[in-house]
Amino acid sequence: MQDIEKIQKIINDNFQHHSIVPWWTKFAFHYSNVENIVEILSSGKLYSRTNADKLKLMRNDNASRHVIDMTEAETTKNVRFFYRPLTPTQYHNEGYKHPQIRYDDDLNANVPVPVFLLFDLDKLLMTPGIRFSEKSLAGYGSELFDSFEDFSSFDFDKIYSKGGGNFSDEIKKYRQAEIIYPESLCVDNCLNAIICRNSVEKTTLMNLLKENNNDAFNKYKSKIKIHSEDLFENNGLYITGCQYFGNIISVTFSDKFKRNQYVNRYRNRTDQLSPISGKIKVTWKSGKNVLNSVVVEKELDYEQVTTIKYTNVPKIEYATAIEIKYYFDDNLMCFVKQPLEIHEAF
Repeated sequence: MQDIEKIQKIINDNFQHHSIVPWWTKFAFHYSNVENIVEILSSGKLYSRTNADKLKLMRNDNASRHVIDMTEAETTKNVRFFYRPLTPTQYHNEGYKHPQIRYDDDLNANVPVPVFLLFDLDKLLMTPGIRFSEKSLAGYGSELFDSFEDFSSFDFDKIYSKGGGNFSDEIKKYRQAEIIYPESLCVDNCLNAIICRNSVEKTTLMNLLKENNNDAFNKYKSKIKIHSEDLFENNGLYITGCQYFGNIISVTFSDKFKRNQYVNRYRNRTDQLSPISGKIKVTWKSGKNVLNSVVVEKELDYEQVTTIKYTNVPKIEYATAIEIKYYFDDNLMCFVKQPLEIHEAF
């Protein structure tokens, strides 16, 4: 039996028998903040952390610096993938988490606007140089393998397990089992899809990518999709709507329930969360020409904020388009554009 047939047999067996979410078994997952994803797609390559740092490509650090510093240098020289989403790390860093409750008290442990790159697992595993682990490589790591006989012996019931609660540290390690590739990988080799959490974040990714590299935008736009079920935790603060209508800009935030579940879990660190800074930047344009730009900051209650409205927005003559960027502290959370009628005042 050829190697590709062996891989597909293992994947099909996992699909049928070893995953509560069967579709996970078809893919390898790479997860990062939207601005990092723009850099990846613009370059056409996924770089190891070591190389990304050297090339200054990482706009957002994603993980706890404490965990990164503990991880073996040989591991960080590789591009890293997970077998599944909803890993323990994702639970702690997905969405904008208030600085007072971030994992390990590390401000870097945060992915405000998460985006997944999904790679065809069978194609990735056939790439020469690929290795894989049965448990997490973070911290002090786990044994690496490169034979499909070893791969077939992995405990995929634990790797693909799902659900909250007080799972053992051992189960958590299985959920963060990894696939690694040295130095850098051309994403075109086996990229299947680019997945965003909602329509606002999809728009943000597409606008950033178009501004950064129009060729990459045209190349990858058909792969950019929305799929939230069994992929995102939705337990941080993020934006679900941002629009202008009738001289009002309305910004809608994520549902409070899961956000506050996470807050309450780590409430013992602090009695009260301090306000965070919400900043909106509005730019009026005619073609590529900037006619005016304003920035407004407001303090937000992390636990209670649901919608903010900016009223009496000024009218700018001859503006044909409006751009709205919204930030928590210095983290870009959304970037939307709306056309305006010629000569209409905004």
